[in-house]
Amino acid sequence: MTGNLKFEVFLDACYYDLWCVRPVGDTDFNSTRSVHFPTEQEARTFHQLAEKGIWAVSPEKKEKRA
Repeated sequence: MTGNLKFEVFLDACYYDLWCVRPVGDTDFNSTRSVHFPTEQEARTFHQLAEKGIWAVSPEKKEKRA
């Protein structure tokens, strides 16, 4: 969950012209909180979810081997 973080959406010319959603003020190029999308619509949809605090990383699924 993100708490009270505010996010921004912008076209990232430095990252293959993909749309980026990141916390406002987070300018670290290697930030793990920057998420890139190929379309503006996908970025804006994710932005709405992030602003609501709906941002979770699913635990890695481990496959059982027989």
